[in-house]
Amino acid sequence: MRSLRFAAALLAVVLLQSAGVKLLEEFPLAVDLFLILVVFNALDGNTLAGLLGGVSAGLVADALSGSPFGIYGLVDTIIGYGTAYTAQRLVIQRTTGVLLLFALAAAAQQALLIGLDLLVYPEALFSSHSWISNYQWVLVKVITSGLLGITLLFANTRLHRRLESWKRSRSDRIRFER
Repeated sequence: MRSLRFAAALLAVVLLQSAGVKLLEEFPLAVDLFLILVVFNALDGNTLAGLLGGVSAGLVADALSGSPFGIYGLVDTIIGYGTAYTAQRLVIQRTTGVLLLFALAAAAQQALLIGLDLLVYPEALFSSHSWISNYQWVLVKVITSGLLGITLLFANTRLHRRLESWKRSRSDRIRFER
């Protein structure tokens, strides 16, 4: 059941990310919905789910963005596992903790991407398309990841509360009388 929910969420992320790119060319620089999905999937502390979610979401992100060598697959795998591992050791329930977790995951992702980019392309440091020259987008992505993550968590919590309330208050429609 969990894998089906993740697959449905991944499909929704693909559609939303594609729509965002169609509407605004800079959308992938400011928002990474795949990262949000990976971190949200790993929040319960299941390291295998975090690892597999990171691999699958990262490879789909690589396929859509055309990035080299499966770089998002590798980085999102590390982020998914690291988030699940962190969630096992820390109680992350307050709003500020969740916001910080999503923001730190985005910052770690960007740092890993920059490091791998410099490792593979050392001359990229001085290029006009380098990660370093676009540092303002890194900050924007960290902020948007934190805000989107906390918004998603609020929506999920509210949906679960409403579903539980509906289950408790519903009446049976079929009644058998003797």
